[in-house]
Amino acid sequence: MDKVLEITSNDHIIMIDKLCKRILGHPEILGRIIKGFIKEAKDASLEEIIELIKGKKD
Repeated sequence: MDKVLEITSNDHIIMIDKLCKRILGHPEILGRIIKGFIKEAKDASLEEIIELIKGKKD
């Protein structure tokens, strides 16, 4: 029974990790984080930051 709980727990952690990566990888979410925490991006618009992020992905 403990093995079942261990596997379920590991699967749950993996699922949460994947979801977090998807959320943080979304250009608007990442853009808001950059705008809020990166001094050089403070004066840039969110749209400009998102375009820069999208350009880096391509």
